[in-house]
Amino acid sequence: MDARPHVAPAPWRSRLLALGEALGQQRHLLAVRDGVVGALPLVLAGSVFLLLAQPPSRTLQAWVAPWAAQLLLPTRVLGGAISLYVAFCTAYALAKSYALDAASCGLVALASYLVAAVQPAPAGQLPALVLQRLGAGGILAALALGLGSVEVTRLLVQRRWTVRLPPGTPEAVGRSLLALVPCLVCVSLVFFLVHVVGTDVIRLLQRAAVPLLHAVGSLPGVLGVVLLDSSLWLLGVHAGAVGASLRPLWEAMLLENMEAAAAGAALPHVAPLHFYLWFVWQGGSGAALALGLLLVRCRSAQLRSVGRLGLLPAVCNVNEPLLFGVPVVLNPSLAVPFVLAPVVSATVAYAAFALDWVRRPTLEVPWTLPAPVGAFLTTGGDVRAVVLQVCTLALSVAVYWPFVRRYDARLLAEETRPTAGGLPPGPANP
Repeated sequence: MDARPHVAPAPWRSRLLALGEALGQQRHLLAVRDGVVGALPLVLAGSVFLLLAQPPSRTLQAWVAPWAAQLLLPTRVLGGAISLYVAFCTAYALAKSYALDAASCGLVALASYLVAAVQPAPAGQLPALVLQRLGAGGILAALALGLGSVEVTRLLVQRRWTVRLPPGTPEAVGRSLLALVPCLVCVSLVFFLVHVVGTDVIRLLQRAAVPLLHAVGSLPGVLGVVLLDSSLWLLGVHAGAVGASLRPLWEAMLLENMEAAAAGAALPHVAPLHFYLWFVWQGGSGAALALGLLLVRCRSAQLRSVGRLGLLPAVCNVNEPLLFGVPVVLNPSLAVPFVLAPVVSATVAYAAFALDWVRRPTLEVPWTLPAPVGAFLTTGGDVRAVVLQVCTLALSVAVYWPFVRRYDARLLAEETRPTAGGLPPGPANP
């Protein structure tokens, strides 16, 4: 019996690959992804201070209680002003793709967001800049202003509607004056729209994001994301474009959870990105860690060697060695568990968080951490999160086991099948 995986029809596969490549290289999606990712170190630093202010031990909590309010200040500034950082980083990334001065474009986007965020004040008083308008609720406005300001700048530069300086002007002076006209135009447009017309861009997009957050954070939304991610990988299409488009919403969920935790309120969201990283996509998309654990015990030399090589990367959530080494991509023999394992894990984990059996994710942690460590840290040190992570991993192993066993037997038969000379084509197996 031929154990090689069947290959999808070439026209369909080529079209899907072309579509995935086009989405993966779309400059605005890449700028959105890089804008959010660029701000993550600040959120990660804020998470460290939140963990220090609320350690996972009542004894430690009592010890740090006198300094808890001071320790929360960096958390509120780093996470509470996330929209400012996202506006700058998004404009910076998009400007680099257009070969514009990235730093100047980032500053223009930052200034535009501040003009939109500031609140008018009565005569004789200074305008008010409320920290809440700089937080997670303004991420969509930050993305819009970051992308829009760069497009306006590009249009002005293309038409040479900028300050022109004579040769010999110092480069730093030239760059700063080159951004003068784009800055005036962008800030004036935002000022007219927000403070003259009366359109509160930040609040408008914040309200528009509410149904999106509810949809993405609901159980049907979670299962839809998991199904789409697994389906794209099975067809050989990188699912990064899906993550890039949803990352602002996931980050907004985590930051709102972080703000609620700092205020001692109930955590509003179940499924930010870290819900998937530590409880659904353990080892990467398709719950690849469960597959790697099973492969190291296979009798087939091919699968056993792929498992040994791919297990350590899977522990750190890198799954490409397994997906392309087994292979899982375009392989109908493993398609069902690749889809079903994360679906089962997502359902169980969602129920546990929705019923408040486990503390919901609140902290930003590096995605390359092993799953038990990541699950423990992202929930603020909840030991029950580790138990849940182990349970979802065991469920994924149970889902994969019959399919891997059958696939292992097929490959073993192929490897030990005698050739015309009477010798097995591959190495001997124990």
